[in-house]
Amino acid sequence: MAETSESVDLNFDKSRLVQILTWFLFVSAFVSVGARLGTKYAMTRSGLRRDDKIMLMSLATLLGQCLCVSMAASRGLGKHMNTLTPESVDNFLKAEYASAPLIVLTFALVKWSIAAFLNYITPDTLHQRITQGLRIAVGVWMVPTTFVSLFQCEMPAPWDYLNGSRCINRRALWICVGVLNIMTELCILALYVLIIGSLHISVFRRAVVLSIFFTRVLLIVAIVIQLAAFWDTYRSPDITYDLWSPAVLNQGVLCLSTVTACLPYLKPFMKSLESGVVRVGNMADSQEQFIESRAGSSGLHLNNLSNSTSRRGL
Repeated sequence: MAETSESVDLNFDKSRLVQILTWFLFVSAFVSVGARLGTKYAMTRSGLRRDDKIMLMSLATLLGQCLCVSMAASRGLGKHMNTLTPESVDNFLKAEYASAPLIVLTFALVKWSIAAFLNYITPDTLHQRITQGLRIAVGVWMVPTTFVSLFQCEMPAPWDYLNGSRCINRRALWICVGVLNIMTELCILALYVLIIGSLHISVFRRAVVLSIFFTRVLLIVAIVIQLAAFWDTYRSPDITYDLWSPAVLNQGVLCLSTVTACLPYLKPFMKSLESGVVRVGNMADSQEQFIESRAGSSGLHLNNLSNSTSRRGL
């Protein structure tokens, strides 16, 4: 009977599964960032650029967010609420509350890193202004969302949406976060098309490069699935248990955001970019100046591009 009871408990306790998946996904993100930095250093022997530093910051915030989720799992996430003490439920709510602004900040940092990367690979002034607009839009999305997540309920217990007074509609908050996340991702995809479409490379190579950038479409699909999972969860009276699957989906979306942002740094795709980042827009008169100003900071070796361009007669 004791063995049967233990197996039943394990079947209903998802806290261990949440912790295992959370740290597995973090390790996947960590490896992808490491591969990105290692590949770029092996190809260029250059130091960290702004986009790399921002990506490392996003990895740090993701680590903090994973610690919060792990703490929430150890305090009751994945367990039925009727098996928890009031203190455990309160600690679970505090850990979940702490993770919320880190989720938004991690998304924002990854998008800022992508915008910085796009700013490096295009010398076109219009493209750079658009990427600047993207950074501003992400900041406008991040700041109020973070503020709202910090004041979900009335003080002095802003984390206690189960027993607190005057709490916001949390489902509406996260739907808004998801929708704005999707909108900014669509802007990033449009920028990819605009910038990569301007490169002087063959149609086949352009399609190959765009295919790796367009892996972020998977992120949009994951966000939609995440929103569907969150839709009914916050109505549940057994929130500590039913929130485990949306929490894991959250980690999956964050991991996918990081991994897809690092894929363009794989060696074959960097070489494709090296052969095509030339004379975008009206750069015929200023390309040499652009090459000289960025050769020290760009990991794409733009100083080699003019040579390859002249050999092809472009």
